Amino acid sequence: MALKVVPDTDFRLQWIDLWHDYIHTVPQMFYCTVKHHGERDAHIYWKDDHWETISYEKFASIAEEIAAGLISLGIEKGDNLVIMSTNCPEWGWADMGIELAGGCTTTIFPSLEQEDVTFIINHSQVKYVFAGNTALLEKINSFRSDLPTLKGIICFHGLESGNGKDVFTLDEIRTIGKELLAKKPTAVKERAASITPDDAATTVYTSGTTGKLKAARLNHGEITGGLWRCLRNQMMGNIGFITEDIYLSVMPMAHIMERTYGMFCVMAVGGCLAWGRGPTSVIQDMQEIKPTFMVMVPRMMDRILKGLRQVFASTPEGAATWDWAIDVAMRAVDARVGEDGTFDASVDFLDELKGEIREEYIKAKAAVFDKVHAAMGGRLRCFASGGAAILPELHKAFLGMGFFVANGYGLTETLCGVAVGRATSVKVSWNAPIAPGIEWRQDEDGELLIKGVGIIKEYYNDPESNRDCFTEDGFFRTGDIVEFDEHGIMRVVDRKKAILVMDTGKNVAPAKIESLIMRNVLIDQVLVVGDGKKYITALICPNWDEILKLCDAKGVPYDKEKLRYELVNGLNVCVEVGPELASSEFVNKIVGDTVEAANQELADFEKVKKFKIPQRKFLQRFDELTPTSKPKQRVIMKNFAAEIDALYQ
Repeated sequence: MALKVVPDTDFRLQWIDLWHDYIHTVPQMFYCTVKHHGERDAHIYWKDDHWETISYEKFASIAEEIAAGLISLGIEKGDNLVIMSTNCPEWGWADMGIELAGGCTTTIFPSLEQEDVTFIINHSQVKYVFAGNTALLEKINSFRSDLPTLKGIICFHGLESGNGKDVFTLDEIRTIGKELLAKKPTAVKERAASITPDDAATTVYTSGTTGKLKAARLNHGEITGGLWRCLRNQMMGNIGFITEDIYLSVMPMAHIMERTYGMFCVMAVGGCLAWGRGPTSVIQDMQEIKPTFMVMVPRMMDRILKGLRQVFASTPEGAATWDWAIDVAMRAVDARVGEDGTFDASVDFLDELKGEIREEYIKAKAAVFDKVHAAMGGRLRCFASGGAAILPELHKAFLGMGFFVANGYGLTETLCGVAVGRATSVKVSWNAPIAPGIEWRQDEDGELLIKGVGIIKEYYNDPESNRDCFTEDGFFRTGDIVEFDEHGIMRVVDRKKAILVMDTGKNVAPAKIESLIMRNVLIDQVLVVGDGKKYITALICPNWDEILKLCDAKGVPYDKEKLRYELVNGLNVCVEVGPELASSEFVNKIVGDTVEAANQELADFEKVKKFKIPQRKFLQRFDELTPTSKPKQRVIMKNFAAEIDALYQ
């Protein structure tokens, strides 16, 4: 199996450079695509038990109606509006309507607590909120008195009609817009034409895993410049977005990575965005939509892999076949890696496999890999992975099955990937050379400093963060400790703020230790602790679903009444067990052996001396995980303070 490479790369590089010369605002990009690809499908979405499509011409009509409605409500250039909703086509229509009206789209995850929502709306002086449903409408109304700048709320779903004053349905906004366009057909295009590259386009609030909310505001020039950088980098690596692409959106559109790839990159080339039905329907959506491109965080990829295993593992023979095939996939990747540590994923796997591993691979492909491809639609060209580091075993499993995984590095402040893996030079769990258009250097401690195309120059209305996060000569401090190989390929060692300084003065990178422990499929989450301490400890959450299977197979008793399940990334998983199982000799032996194996690869001062198995996993509803499932160190340490304290008794 080989990556379906993007043809005519030289021509496409010339095209994107020409595009960059003329496209400097989001409306310019949108209207350019509508002009050249107006009859092509822009969006696919689920409605009334079937998939609907709309063309770019229809998309433009809807967006202009929304924009005209906003202009009628008094929205001026530079005004801030919020979208607070789960993924749906209305999200994209509202976003483009805001952009055409000259507004600035501020995104809010629907799961955010009142305190954070209040801060964002007030900090950006938001005038209108697009709420996904009546529950979110009521949520905002419950603290409306704390939002002095908010003039109204526009509801996507569940509301039959508004009050005509400060609560509207989206259809009502479109109706208001139609009335303006009937009187003045050029109203929206005139407003859109007045937008400059320096005008604000979007604000995304970020706190990472440790800090306060900061407003990353990107102007139109930074977005279009960042898209040029992203698309050009992909084309250089034989990946690229193409007009024929169908992108399936499964990540929250409020996340800058999903919006960049799913909305902007797809739109730039005239591709089609498919709005998935949600995390519980990912595999089914893939089978029906047959996407060519997707973006996922490693945690979701891991869940998909485990979900596929459950399908194959309905019998002991099926489980054994799956485990054998995945082992073959990983060994096949290892066999293809050259002396420089890379391999070319655009070359057919079988062309570069020889001997026994080649014969094994042919059998594994027929038994498992071809079926997995069929289950995922059969046309998937690329996963873009980001939001967190990808474990080598996970990366190799997908690569070995014939899926190219472009391992990306970027931040909210950079719009999209600063370094995204290329098909022509894959290095497992590493990224790529720094993308074109970016200046970079490393600080004395290894922190990556960057500036250039598509990177913010300051945080909005936050002088303290600007002093802390930007150098005097304008470089953005990423907060990430990185390293480069001899070819300039980059990877993240750890977050600078996450580096643990022990009482001995030794610096410890927890991500390194956590990744070693998580190589075991029986481990789901790890948080390494040790800042200011004499030794390193860890909170370790097993993959309870797999542990329970082992308990059943070996006759290990546990209290089923104390098991609690929740929906996580589309799968119903066990998130809590009773204290007896968490402290059992059986489970502690599994975790202990895993820790010992990791310790063998660590220096003495890095070794995990003690660990604790909590009864429950780290969960988003307790604010212990970011939207991309990265552990929030500060919150977890607070919520599990008793367990951590016990490790240092």
